[in-house]
Amino acid sequence: MSNKIIKGTLILSIATLLTKILGSLFWAPLQNIAGDHVVGLYRISFPFYSILLMIASAGIPITVSKFVAERLAHDDYAGAQRVKKAAAIILSLTGVFFGLILFFGASFVANVMLHSPQNTLPIQVLAVAILFVPVMGAYRGYFQGHQQMMPTGISQVIEQVIRVVTVIALVYWLKASGFGAEILAAGATAGAVLGAIAGLLVVLWYNSRDKTPKIEESSPRRRPESLWGLSKKIIAYAIPISLASLVLPLIGLVDSLTIPRILVSMGNTDAMTGTLYGIYARGEPFVNIISTFSSSLTLALIPAIGAYVAKNNMEAVNNKISQAWMMTLIISLPASLGLSILAEPFNIAMYMDEKGTTTLAILAFSAIFSTLAVTSSGILQGLGYNKLPVRHLLIGAGVKFISNFIFVPLYGIAGSAIAMVIAYIVVCMLNLWMVFRKTNVTVSIKNVFVKPLFSSLIMAGILYVSYHPMRGWFAAEHFSRWGYMGISFIYIVIAMVIYFLVLILTKTVTHNELRMLPMGNKLVRFFQKIKLLKQVESM
Repeated sequence: MSNKIIKGTLILSIATLLTKILGSLFWAPLQNIAGDHVVGLYRISFPFYSILLMIASAGIPITVSKFVAERLAHDDYAGAQRVKKAAAIILSLTGVFFGLILFFGASFVANVMLHSPQNTLPIQVLAVAILFVPVMGAYRGYFQGHQQMMPTGISQVIEQVIRVVTVIALVYWLKASGFGAEILAAGATAGAVLGAIAGLLVVLWYNSRDKTPKIEESSPRRRPESLWGLSKKIIAYAIPISLASLVLPLIGLVDSLTIPRILVSMGNTDAMTGTLYGIYARGEPFVNIISTFSSSLTLALIPAIGAYVAKNNMEAVNNKISQAWMMTLIISLPASLGLSILAEPFNIAMYMDEKGTTTLAILAFSAIFSTLAVTSSGILQGLGYNKLPVRHLLIGAGVKFISNFIFVPLYGIAGSAIAMVIAYIVVCMLNLWMVFRKTNVTVSIKNVFVKPLFSSLIMAGILYVSYHPMRGWFAAEHFSRWGYMGISFIYIVIAMVIYFLVLILTKTVTHNELRMLPMGNKLVRFFQKIKLLKQVESM
């Protein structure tokens, strides 16, 4: 099971990383072609869509993975098949229902709630995507319950590729044809529709090749669960998970509802407000890439922990919690600190100017706490405490709402970044506290928290002293955009090498962790050869 979790996490991490990179790269050409104002309209449209999409999905993909894993733990293949069937029916119905609500309510949302009439058409286009995305989640959850992460990973990549290609090609054509900002933003949101259709076709193809024993091949001694009864169980368990998964879109919705109003009250015009909001959005793709690993880890953790709980193997649950936290911090800490230090070259490389660099540097710190919050939320959900993350989410959203009104008037869009960091700190601390309280888990503070932090600080210190004195030389008049891409790449490689060596030297990563990586045994032999690892017997 442990190897399956690591393998599944790596598959999802690689796939999700590819989708995040593609998603990040499309922001640059979108901003370059259409400008910050259209990017602002595009970003304002998404939070409300994301909220309804999460509600339409109702946390069912994660619930399906847990229910399927529990049934497979008892060799109930028929039950696993019926979970998938019930979930597909539920999500087909909710997708149609909420898609229609958003489509016909788009004008109300844009004019009344968002005070942005130009967002009506983009929201209507996004409503169509809700018809396809939820049902895709049912099949993804089914395969995740089998610890088969490839269908989810491939469908994510295909979905994102089609989305990005559609956005760039359509926006470029619309811009060349002379269309205005509203049509350009709608063209950008059309990528979500075509991407969703492509992703759904991929998981349907995998489902047609599913080798799991069918219901009629399963043991006749088990009485099949009724679809109605099973559907009620799925919905009852899924709704709190759905609400917990709303943390990102809910906070995004808080921003959409508050930041434009605050900026206008500060004397900015509607056009300038949209531009500033577009600049604020620059940090989102970078933070999303950092969160890739924790999101993938959570998808693998929930069904695995659910299976351990079903077998009453609490020692394994304890080990998985410690491992999940350490793996999350090993990735998020150095990535967040590195992004903060290199915010300027990253910003110019992506968007051709340094606007919002301070905001980006501040937002980088939110990733440390958001990733740990997501992982801890997955742990609580896997243990069955799926209502607790909902409460913490609502508290965090409230903190973000209040903090926006405090910090945005003082610091502009950088104030919203400060509010984001504060909100995630609150959610993270509450989730961690509840994991300790509800599970009595015992973790090594030194190994899980202190060593990753120490290694990250060493890397960040070396990176800072090597980059900061060179900032004057790295001036815009000396380098083109591609030059900044090169600078960013060089410093990323330097930081990765330094960090990896520090992890080995501090024994934060040992033989066991290295062997879990691709070509792990070769890495172990290499580090043993250069005396950074002691010789041990192969496991």
